[in-house]
Amino acid sequence: MEPTAAHSATTSTRPSPPPPVRLSLAPYEAVPGGFDGAWWPYSRDLPAELSPLLKAMDGAGNVTRVTLGIDSWPDVPHQVAVGGRFVTVGWFVSGHEQHEMLLCSYRAGFRTLLVIPPVTTADTAAWLMNTPVPVDGSRTATELLAIGEESVRSGTR
Repeated sequence: MEPTAAHSATTSTRPSPPPPVRLSLAPYEAVPGGFDGAWWPYSRDLPAELSPLLKAMDGAGNVTRVTLGIDSWPDVPHQVAVGGRFVTVGWFVSGHEQHEMLLCSYRAGFRTLLVIPPVTTADTAAWLMNTPVPVDGSRTATELLAIGEESVRSGTR
Protein backbone atom coordinates (compact mmCIF):
# COMPACT_ATOMS: atom_id res chain seq x y z
CA MET A 1 0.00 0.00 0.00
CA GLU A 2 1.26 3.50 -0.89
CA PRO A 3 1.62 6.01 1.92
CA THR A 4 -0.59 9.06 1.47
CA ALA A 5 -0.40 12.50 2.99
CA ALA A 6 -3.17 13.20 5.45
CA HIS A 7 -2.92 16.93 4.93
CA SER A 8 -3.22 19.18 1.95
CA ALA A 9 -0.29 21.20 0.77
CA THR A 10 -0.48 24.70 2.16
CA THR A 11 1.65 27.70 1.69
CA SER A 12 2.86 29.17 4.90
CA THR A 13 2.77 32.90 5.23
CA ARG A 14 5.80 34.29 6.95
CA PRO A 15 5.72 37.81 8.24
CA SER A 16 7.96 40.03 6.20
CA PRO A 17 11.00 41.35 8.02
CA PRO A 18 10.71 44.90 9.29
CA PRO A 19 12.20 47.53 7.01
CA PRO A 20 15.69 48.70 7.92
CA VAL A 21 15.98 51.69 10.23
CA ARG A 22 16.81 54.79 8.20
CA LEU A 23 19.52 56.22 10.41
CA SER A 24 22.74 58.06 9.73
CA LEU A 25 25.14 58.53 12.65
CA ALA A 26 28.36 60.47 12.80
CA PRO A 27 31.15 59.03 14.94
CA TYR A 28 30.54 60.09 18.51
CA GLU A 29 32.27 63.32 19.39
CA ALA A 30 31.32 65.52 22.30
CA VAL A 31 30.51 68.64 20.27
CA PRO A 32 27.93 70.74 22.11
CA GLY A 33 25.04 72.06 20.06
CA GLY A 34 25.51 69.98 16.92
CA PHE A 35 23.63 67.05 15.43
CA ASP A 36 25.10 63.58 15.77
CA GLY A 37 23.05 62.18 12.93
CA ALA A 38 19.67 61.97 11.25
CA TRP A 39 16.69 59.62 11.49
CA TRP A 40 13.98 59.25 8.85
CA PRO A 41 11.03 57.29 10.31
CA TYR A 42 8.51 55.56 8.02
CA SER A 43 5.45 56.95 9.81
CA ARG A 44 4.24 59.15 12.66
CA ASP A 45 3.45 56.03 14.73
CA LEU A 46 6.04 56.68 17.43
CA PRO A 47 5.43 53.51 19.46
CA ALA A 48 6.08 51.43 16.31
CA GLU A 49 9.02 53.53 15.07
CA LEU A 50 10.94 54.09 18.29
CA SER A 51 11.71 50.52 19.30
CA PRO A 52 13.57 49.64 16.03
CA LEU A 53 15.47 52.95 16.22
CA LEU A 54 16.59 52.27 19.78
CA LYS A 55 17.64 48.72 18.91
CA ALA A 56 19.75 50.16 16.07
CA MET A 57 21.27 52.64 18.53
CA ASP A 58 22.40 49.95 20.98
CA GLY A 59 25.82 49.83 19.30
CA ALA A 60 26.20 53.54 20.05
CA GLY A 61 25.36 53.18 23.73
CA ASN A 62 22.42 51.73 25.59
CA VAL A 63 19.79 54.50 25.34
CA THR A 64 17.89 55.02 28.59
CA ARG A 65 15.82 58.12 27.77
CA VAL A 66 14.47 59.81 24.64
CA THR A 67 13.19 63.37 24.41
CA LEU A 68 11.51 64.64 21.24
CA GLY A 69 9.10 67.23 19.86
CA ILE A 70 5.53 66.42 20.85
CA ASP A 71 3.96 68.31 17.90
CA SER A 72 5.32 65.80 15.38
CA TRP A 73 3.74 62.71 16.91
CA PRO A 74 0.04 62.02 17.57
CA ASP A 75 0.79 59.47 20.30
CA VAL A 76 3.83 59.80 22.57
CA PRO A 77 4.15 56.91 25.03
CA HIS A 78 5.77 57.41 28.43
CA GLN A 79 7.90 54.30 27.88
CA VAL A 80 8.78 52.02 24.99
CA ALA A 81 9.92 48.41 25.18
CA VAL A 82 13.29 47.65 23.64
CA GLY A 83 14.27 44.04 23.96
CA GLY A 84 13.90 43.14 27.63
CA ARG A 85 14.04 46.69 28.98
CA PHE A 86 12.03 49.90 28.92
CA VAL A 87 13.20 53.30 27.73
CA THR A 88 11.61 56.45 29.17
CA VAL A 89 10.16 58.89 26.63
CA GLY A 90 9.78 62.62 27.26
CA TRP A 91 8.91 65.50 24.99
CA PHE A 92 9.59 69.10 24.11
CA VAL A 93 6.56 71.34 24.32
CA SER A 94 5.22 73.39 21.43
CA GLY A 95 7.49 76.25 20.49
CA HIS A 96 10.67 74.21 21.02
CA GLU A 97 12.49 72.70 18.03
CA GLN A 98 10.19 69.89 16.91
CA HIS A 99 12.48 68.13 14.39
CA GLU A 100 15.08 67.17 16.95
CA MET A 101 15.51 64.15 19.20
CA LEU A 102 17.76 63.81 22.21
CA LEU A 103 18.95 60.31 23.13
CA CYS A 104 20.47 59.82 26.58
CA SER A 105 22.73 56.96 27.60
CA TYR A 106 24.44 56.41 30.94
CA ARG A 107 27.47 54.94 29.16
CA ALA A 108 27.76 57.11 26.06
CA GLY A 109 26.26 60.45 27.10
CA PHE A 110 23.93 62.36 24.79
CA ARG A 111 23.26 62.20 21.07
CA THR A 112 21.10 64.63 19.15
CA LEU A 113 19.36 63.51 15.96
CA LEU A 114 17.72 65.52 13.22
CA VAL A 115 14.28 63.93 12.76
CA ILE A 116 13.33 63.97 9.08
CA PRO A 117 9.52 63.95 8.68
CA PRO A 118 8.17 60.71 7.14
CA VAL A 119 6.54 62.64 4.26
CA THR A 120 9.90 64.03 3.11
CA THR A 121 10.88 63.04 -0.43
CA ALA A 122 13.54 60.37 -0.78
CA ASP A 123 15.94 62.81 -2.50
CA THR A 124 15.66 65.39 0.26
CA ALA A 125 15.96 62.77 3.01
CA ALA A 126 19.04 61.27 1.32
CA TRP A 127 20.61 64.73 1.06
CA LEU A 128 19.93 65.39 4.75
CA MET A 129 21.26 62.02 5.87
CA ASN A 130 24.43 62.26 3.80
CA THR A 131 25.37 65.93 4.23
CA PRO A 132 27.45 66.81 7.25
CA VAL A 133 25.66 69.34 9.42
CA PRO A 134 27.42 72.16 11.25
CA VAL A 135 28.77 70.85 14.54
CA ASP A 136 28.63 74.29 16.12
CA GLY A 137 24.83 74.31 16.37
CA SER A 138 24.54 77.22 13.93
CA ARG A 139 21.55 75.64 12.17
CA THR A 140 18.32 74.46 13.74
CA ALA A 141 16.66 71.25 12.60
CA THR A 142 13.90 73.22 10.87
CA GLU A 143 16.51 75.31 9.02
CA LEU A 144 18.35 72.16 7.93
CA LEU A 145 15.12 70.65 6.58
CA ALA A 146 14.45 73.80 4.56
CA ILE A 147 18.04 73.88 3.24
CA GLY A 148 17.75 70.21 2.22
CA GLU A 149 14.49 70.79 0.36
CA GLU A 150 15.92 73.87 -1.43
CA SER A 151 19.16 72.08 -2.34
CA VAL A 152 17.27 69.20 -3.95
CA ARG A 153 14.79 71.52 -5.67
CA SER A 154 17.53 73.71 -7.13
CA GLY A 155 19.79 70.77 -8.00
CA THR A 156 22.76 71.97 -5.94
CA ARG A 157 23.35 68.62 -4.32
